[in-house]
Amino acid sequence: MAIDRQSFFDVMASFPSGVAIVTTLTRDGTPRGLTTTAVCSVSADPPTVLVCVDLASRTLDALRATRRFVVNFIGEGRSELCLLFASKAEDKFARVAWRPTPGGIPLLHEDVLAWAECATVHELEVGDHVLVVAQVEDGGLEPGREPPLMYYRRSWGVWSPVHESDEPDPVSIPAIEVSGRDLRWQGAEY
Repeated sequence: MAIDRQSFFDVMASFPSGVAIVTTLTRDGTPRGLTTTAVCSVSADPPTVLVCVDLASRTLDALRATRRFVVNFIGEGRSELCLLFASKAEDKFARVAWRPTPGGIPLLHEDVLAWAECATVHELEVGDHVLVVAQVEDGGLEPGREPPLMYYRRSWGVWSPVHESDEPDPVSIPAIEVSGRDLRWQGAEY
């Protein structure tokens, strides 16, 4: 017997995630996008990522039609943008700065830490989502826009490297080790 839906949400909300906005185009060139925390690297050779998309997403048809998209990894201070792309708003791009990548897909250039332009190679429907496996064909970094926006237990926050300093921290939370790098939660973003 499976865990109930709310318990499943509570358990999964306890795993902090980075936040990304996936952007693409419809067949007629209209930009579409969605917010996700379900994105991960799959392989380095060839460079491959996995993105999970709700079957009810308004962006899914465009993703399936073009089979091309950009994963925009979002930086701190952009929670309102993520809420916009998580909504059912008809024109999410109306007041959002973007430019086309070399492949023509919308890049949220003012809001990203990094981006990956992808081409779909596989899809698999699992429950109420589709897993989109894609090869990364292009990408870039904006290192001056750190730290990343994070999502944890239904709140926005920021992870940032621990820097030794003589000045006292405004937030005193013990550091934890993640993949050999000390990071700490900096608090909710509003």
